[in-house]
Amino acid sequence: MAVAAALVSALSERPLGSGTIVFGELALSGELRPVAHSGLRLREAAKLGFEKALVPASVTAKASGDTGGMRLSSYARLANLVDQLLGRN
Repeated sequence: MAVAAALVSALSERPLGSGTIVFGELALSGELRPVAHSGLRLREAAKLGFEKALVPASVTAKASGDTGGMRLSSYARLANLVDQLLGRN
């Protein structure tokens, strides 16, 4: 998911925010899937100063525990993430 976001960002010349973290797994079908230890990843990212996380839809703030005040944006499919990154939503 992070590589896909980086490619969209580079090709569209629209940078992701410097305080944004992206993680998740991209299926061949375009579905975005969670990765192990999402809550731990979010907490550590918050400690490092990240303010926003782009994550698969199945990762929720409640399921992840304390996210240190980070804003979560979740997506079920790659197309949804691309639309958001390109400002189509």
